[in-house]
Amino acid sequence: MLQKVQKREEKKIDRRTAYTRMVIRDALYKLLETKHLSQITVKEICEEADINRATFYRNYVDIYDLYEKLEEELTSSAFADGNIETGRYRLIELIYENQSFYREFFASRLESPYIKKMAGEIFDQMKALLIQRGTFDERTFQISYQYNYYGMIGVLKEWLSDGCPENPREFADMIYGIVEKQYK
Repeated sequence: MLQKVQKREEKKIDRRTAYTRMVIRDALYKLLETKHLSQITVKEICEEADINRATFYRNYVDIYDLYEKLEEELTSSAFADGNIETGRYRLIELIYENQSFYREFFASRLESPYIKKMAGEIFDQMKALLIQRGTFDERTFQISYQYNYYGMIGVLKEWLSDGCPENPREFADMIYGIVEKQYK
């Protein structure tokens, strides 16, 4: 009997925590529509989320901790199945669905470990393909990869700045098509 009561209490806490994190996240998203991350205060998030500061600090160390955890939450789902083909499309869709978050992300010059991971997996696949073909030169490949990686980041930033004129699938096909042509 005591275990059942404890489990019910744990579920309540988990639901409460999930709800609290959701309202904090939503408050940050709303504030990011009009301000840069560096201009947002914990006080503003708390007012927008209708929570007190202690509640915020029970969940996050600071605004940057919140931001990093949101980025992790958003992008880790894109690569959950380990399939690079579907993951790269899901990543572009995530960026599209969370435009204010990623506009700030790229404007703040933050680096995503998940985007880097995806790029690393593409790097490994392209390298293996070129080695198999016998056309691989390590230094040329590294430079080409860096060129593509930083170029893709720049193109993503511009796409976001322009209000995402192409739908995510079209856009992903364009940018990945450009990269893949180089290695055929």
